[in-house]
Amino acid sequence: MDDLRNDLTQRLDELEAHISEMRKTLEHHGMISDQLQSEWDDMLRQHAELRRRLRSGEAKGSEAGATLGQDIDVLRHAFFRWAARVDKRFSAGPNDRS
Repeated sequence: MDDLRNDLTQRLDELEAHISEMRKTLEHHGMISDQLQSEWDDMLRQHAELRRRLRSGEAKGSEAGATLGQDIDVLRHAFFRWAARVDKRFSAGPNDRS
């Protein structure tokens, strides 16, 4: 069971690093609009909730661990779709400095 908890922790840590990296990129390019901030805050709330569930021991038991793992995958997928959409907007926008 510790292996499952460690795996879920690692996956959350990796997702947190991706989210942080994207935030720094957006801030660097001055792209934090109200809409992006709201979407950003929602992802952080979801990530914090997953972290809370993991710390509370919800990963105990194979079914509960699998459910938490699926929820991490859903957020990860949503984040990368969001990041792709933001990247597309950024590259198409007038502020493209590349």
